[in-house]
Amino acid sequence: MAARSRTQPATATARGRRQTTASLPLDVLVDIAARSDPATLVRCAATCVDMRCRVKEYIRLRGRLRLRHGDRFVLPLLRGHLIRGHQYDDRHHRKELFLVDTAAADDTTMHRATTISSVPLASRDGLVLLRVDGELRVCNQVTATSQTLPPEPAFPVTVSVSSVPAREISYVLVVGGDNDDGAIAVGWHFQVVMAYLDVSQHRRNLQLQTFSSEHGTWGHYTDIRAHNLQGSRLEGGLGRTLIVGGAMHWLCRTNTGAYVLKLLVKTTHVSATKLPECFPRDWSHHRLLATPVAGGSPIVLTTDGDKIFAWAQSKQTAKWQERPQVVIETQAMLRFIDKAGGSRPPSTGRGLNVLWFGDKSGTVLINSYWGFFWLDLRSMKIVRWFWDRDIPYIDENIGYEMNLADWVPTFSSTF
Repeated sequence: MAARSRTQPATATARGRRQTTASLPLDVLVDIAARSDPATLVRCAATCVDMRCRVKEYIRLRGRLRLRHGDRFVLPLLRGHLIRGHQYDDRHHRKELFLVDTAAADDTTMHRATTISSVPLASRDGLVLLRVDGELRVCNQVTATSQTLPPEPAFPVTVSVSSVPAREISYVLVVGGDNDDGAIAVGWHFQVVMAYLDVSQHRRNLQLQTFSSEHGTWGHYTDIRAHNLQGSRLEGGLGRTLIVGGAMHWLCRTNTGAYVLKLLVKTTHVSATKLPECFPRDWSHHRLLATPVAGGSPIVLTTDGDKIFAWAQSKQTAKWQERPQVVIETQAMLRFIDKAGGSRPPSTGRGLNVLWFGDKSGTVLINSYWGFFWLDLRSMKIVRWFWDRDIPYIDENIGYEMNLADWVPTFSSTF
């Protein structure tokens, strides 16, 4: 009896351990997650169906999220890319817009985004800026809604939209905004910025026209001097825009060399830094602005044969380094295809093209003779590959990332 009585406290302790511990209600957990950061919110939404439903209800009732550290890369926000392809048959030649969905299990799901002949100009946070029948239109692929902008205004004096080649005007899509407390507000209004760099013997100015969805109109024309930019002639237009650190960046080339142009949005100050003399002068070398760290300094990606290079700035002097580093080679991309069990498309040559950088996911869209690849700049590794023989000719490509407010409620589904 004495022996049995000594075991009773141990049994009671074990029984106590099996009792369910107290937990916070789901509504409280969602309220905490909505004030955390993107990665935490995603993890919460991934835990169970009930949590995803609560997050969806939270967004529906309150309209937007206020997330800390919203500038961190979140790879799942990459949802694919838009392809403007030419389709031929016996009687017709059609230009259609397709969406390649990277969320598909086999990475090869492609469906028609629109039957209207349209040209993708920019994309950001789940919105896409298209030119449709001469009009600018901002579309939300998730909600299947769109807004047609008023006619584009003309740049004063020497420049007008009708007289400048479309390739020389940069269209920038800006979504959301920063709050005074440093949080990122998801689900705000958008802006469309038209940017043109006017370079002549006596002028080196960046000209801007901005549309605000909140006011529904184009704002005032802005003409800003580009400090440190040299040259009397612009060779080509502005490259794709990189928005990072509260600034817009563009690549440009004048008759004196290649530059990275920087516009500080809040102060409307424009400055330029010249790339080194050894930077490829042949503009057929494809180039793209990106950043390997969310919110970090820009780098310039260039291609040469079967390699992609990265040109970086010195942290101490802000000058561009004289020699680039190799980011990835074709052989690594081909090994990814072989490891994935795919069959290589037929190829008659070698070559790479950097097309687009996703500042929410930290990925680069690459085109090659073997299809499209997605490169994760953090790991310097390929994470996706896509090829479809049914599109014989492609003339436009642009990546597509989702907004957190749209993506979290549809965590386990495609769109």
